[in-house]
Amino acid sequence: MADQKVVEISPDELWKAIIEDLFEEFVEYFMPEMYNEINFTKKYEFLEQELARLFTVSEMGKKITDKLVKVYLKNGEEKWVLIHIEVQGYYDKDFTERMFKYFYRIYDRHNKSINTIVIFTDEDKNYKPEKYEYKFFDTKLTYEYKTYKLIEQEEDDLAQNKNIFALVMLAGLYAIKIEETKMQAHRFKIKLIRLLKERKYDKEKMQYIFQFIEDIIKLTGEEKRIYEEERKKELKEVEEPMGIVQLKEKYAEERGRQEGRQEGRQEGLQKGIQKGIEKIVRNMIKNKCTVEQIVVFTGLGEDEVNKIVNSVEENEEE
Repeated sequence: MADQKVVEISPDELWKAIIEDLFEEFVEYFMPEMYNEINFTKKYEFLEQELARLFTVSEMGKKITDKLVKVYLKNGEEKWVLIHIEVQGYYDKDFTERMFKYFYRIYDRHNKSINTIVIFTDEDKNYKPEKYEYKFFDTKLTYEYKTYKLIEQEEDDLAQNKNIFALVMLAGLYAIKIEETKMQAHRFKIKLIRLLKERKYDKEKMQYIFQFIEDIIKLTGEEKRIYEEERKKELKEVEEPMGIVQLKEKYAEERGRQEGRQEGRQEGLQKGIQKGIEKIVRNMIKNKCTVEQIVVFTGLGEDEVNKIVNSVEENEEE
């Protein structure tokens, strides 16, 4: 059998993927009150392109790790859920302001109610910005959103919680803990496999969790060898989830499409700017501006200006 290509996906993409794959369980785990009001028989929609339209990459931070989801309540109302995954955990003085910008731009454009949660999956116990505050003389504004700090969670509580997304968070917690106890890393993964096997979740959902566990907790060398041997024993009576490579390829393909769209937007913008500059140059030529003047006012090189001048002259001769 030919070797299958292994596609590496980043922690950011892993979190985004698992939230999309297990969205209903995600809402039940993090937003139980809202979960009881949502009509999941009506299709919910992930609005990735809407975020891309409203924000540039630089505005959204170094990594775009947000999910915007349109849901319908049982009373028929349409509501939106904004999910921000902060993986890095580095100090960012503009973080809360950026969160506020997400809110007001979405609200201003679509006038939809928005429920926001920020999940911190980093290991910095002191990093947890929870609200944006603005004050200018007599004007004050406070924007608060729900936060969830993974490192603050208790291992036993997550292990005992029957919601499948608690198992996702436990895997994330173990990914943090292996930095402190490297020689026990394979034990964390085996414990997760045992819990997954005991719960007997839906097969497709087990595949998603299995993939997440495999990729969020990386093992090398002897640790990896021990884990793979023990994993075979644990799964010998259970069909090992398949399709992990295909799932990775699915997310890699989507990432490629998103990058392609971004490149296309940038290329289109550059073409638009170029056409605008050329139009300005042509107008300056008609108004008898010299090549030197055009270079000074547009910032173009002399060769570029001369090309446009020659083009204008050729059209006039025709």
